[in-house]
Amino acid sequence: MASETRPTLGLNITKELLDGHNFFVAASLLSASGVVQEFEADEGGAGITLFVPTDSAFSDLSATAISLQSLPADKKADVLKFHVLHSYYPLGSLESIVNPVQPTLATEDMGAGSFTLNISRVNGSVAIDSGIVQASVTQTVFDQNPVVIFGVSKVLLPKEIFGRNPVLTTKPGSPDMGNAQPPVSVLSPETSPKMLSSAPGVREEIKSGVGGLQWLSTLPLLFVVFLGVFLQSVYAAMRASSCRGDSLALALILVVSTAERIAKC
Repeated sequence: MASETRPTLGLNITKELLDGHNFFVAASLLSASGVVQEFEADEGGAGITLFVPTDSAFSDLSATAISLQSLPADKKADVLKFHVLHSYYPLGSLESIVNPVQPTLATEDMGAGSFTLNISRVNGSVAIDSGIVQASVTQTVFDQNPVVIFGVSKVLLPKEIFGRNPVLTTKPGSPDMGNAQPPVSVLSPETSPKMLSSAPGVREEIKSGVGGLQWLSTLPLLFVVFLGVFLQSVYAAMRASSCRGDSLALALILVVSTAERIAKC
């Protein structure tokens, strides 16, 4: 039975996983975390049963929103311990297990009733339910009393760390289009909309530097023409009335001469 006390094997768990050729990720995690030494120390007594996810299982997990690498070291160690039962259960014992709810090494650290696995037989295979995912035993990697190592199809995620309903959907291959910002359009002079600031004639006057006041430059000449016509009319009227217009004619000549000088300025 699983409760019997047996001598340790001095088994190198990491080496056994590497020899299995399908557990390189698990071997690396166990070695880096340091918990593998704790597993090997627990080989005595009731023995241990390890459920080790395959490399494909870790690959599937990396494609979801869950990341083991982002966990603190103590939480990561708890996840690894969650894959180990502190008893020796060969495959036959698992298939006929009486109590499906089994404590793990993480249970011993975190308290009774937590970090447990539910083991049952589903469609002819041994199924292991973590409360979040259900994995199946795919192979026996090593089995020598008091240690047995099974390969499992999924990484066992404890609900105490990841919650009861974690997001296990596949990461999108591209950014979320619903939150994506519209592309920034760089307008060139050729593609920019035309500014309708003023009429063409006004723009030309602004470019010339004088704008709407340009017509004022014609005022002196208009004044001369108007004054000349007016005085000529007066002079003709005076002659018709037999009045002497010598003085008025002289004044007319002076006015016209002065106006012409003004026009030249």
